[in-house]
Amino acid sequence: MIVGRKPTQVNGETLVRAKRNKRGSAISEFAPALFLLLVVAVFPVLDLIFDGLGYCACVTLNNLQLREAVRVPKSVASNPQGSVQQDIPNSWRNSTFGGLAPLMADPNTQVSYDIVAGTAVVEVATSVSVRPLLVVPFFPNVPGLSAPMSFTITSSRMLENPAFLNY
Repeated sequence: MIVGRKPTQVNGETLVRAKRNKRGSAISEFAPALFLLLVVAVFPVLDLIFDGLGYCACVTLNNLQLREAVRVPKSVASNPQGSVQQDIPNSWRNSTFGGLAPLMADPNTQVSYDIVAGTAVVEVATSVSVRPLLVVPFFPNVPGLSAPMSFTITSSRMLENPAFLNY
């Protein structure tokens, strides 16, 4: 017979059940396990979720800039102080969705025009650098976890009025 255990019979077989330990050793293992769970799993996942949210917010900014660049003349869209490169990013940054993207610096926007098969096309490229929500020090220089994550979003669309290329 094993000391500290009670035999139990189930379906004709004898089973031995262990008694609970009353010294509290299980609770002493909980703190290191909780620390590892938070540092290795929860905080990096939160960072990745907010990185994805920041990316979606920046894609929205690029789409807003592209919609405006299609409707205005080339001189307005290419102007660094114009509506496409300055006014829309400022309004976006002051909105709720733009505030969710923790940018390291102002977005950099490049507007270019091309003629493809007789059709005028405008292309807007927006470059941003997003800092992580929580810096996890155990993963050094990993973009999105402990270092800023940079990306460039590029999209293009046909001009609504091809005469906008001339002015």
